[in-house]
Amino acid sequence: MKGAVKSYDARRGSGMISRDDGRPDVAVYANELENAGFARIENGERLSFDLKTDLALKRSFAVNLRRIG
Repeated sequence: MKGAVKSYDARRGSGMISRDDGRPDVAVYANELENAGFARIENGERLSFDLKTDLALKRSFAVNLRRIG
């Protein structure tokens, strides 16, 4: 999937990605930034990602983050 960073708060360690497919925004967390080797992300930055679903919370979040042009 692809999308753009809608918002990210480094103090909270979380943010949202607006998906290109028009589906609901997806959460992104600091630990996934670290896993991808990112020091930070900026609002408007384009990313590709996969979705992982936490069945207990019934929420999906972005994993396997990659920067795209």
